[in-house]
Amino acid sequence: MDLDILQKPIKILLFPFRLLIYVGIVLIIANVNAVVDMFQHPDIPYFDEEHLIVGFVAGLISVAVLVILEIFFRHLSRALHQIKVLESFLSICANCKKIRIPGTDPQKKESWKPIEAYISENTDTIFSHGICPGCYEKYYSDSKDIE
Repeated sequence: MDLDILQKPIKILLFPFRLLIYVGIVLIIANVNAVVDMFQHPDIPYFDEEHLIVGFVAGLISVAVLVILEIFFRHLSRALHQIKVLESFLSICANCKKIRIPGTDPQKKESWKPIEAYISENTDTIFSHGICPGCYEKYYSDSKDIE
């Protein structure tokens, strides 16, 4: 059974819980100054103007940090998924080295792609072709040197 099919509904169900945790973190960070002052300076009211300003700024900063972390985690999750795709078993032709697109019919010609095209589509890799010394000797040994 493919785990990706199960992971999407789980992610959708966990979103409200993650959102609730994020809101809780922001509220705690926004109230730290007022709570500390409540114990150290009991004469200062909890809803003092300074506490509201400091709490608002701390809350905004914590929201910004949480948004950056969420973006980072999503980017990391996509990268890990991409690694899993590239680490999975790939069918490759023993002769021409074309790769069969996963989940396609091996008997159809459209199901096979050159290895360069497959890797370029699934990663940020760009290919540059050259000739190794072994192939140069095998295929071009009788011709003049190429410069």
